[in-house]
Amino acid sequence: MKGTIYQIINLTNKKCYVGSTTNLSRRRRAHFYDLRINKHHSISLQRAYKKYKKENFRLFVLETLEISLKEDLLKKEQYYIDLLKPEYNICRI
Repeated sequence: MKGTIYQIINLTNKKCYVGSTTNLSRRRRAHFYDLRINKHHSISLQRAYKKYKKENFRLFVLETLEISLKEDLLKKEQYYIDLLKPEYNICRI
């Protein structure tokens, strides 16, 4: 199974959110839909989206990898959270 680690970055201030998924297109739609309707689970990302507007946010792939277990994907996501220290992630673990 393929997994993807991604970041949503604020192009204005370079702050970001890091996540992981096994279905990137679905996850991208869900993030930006939730942001658009003001219901995103990350309140700091939601506030920034409202302040800086949608055109200042982009989703970038950090890594695509083959995984056998979902836990492998979560370990790699944790690696990027520790490395990048994303300001918009609510939970650091």
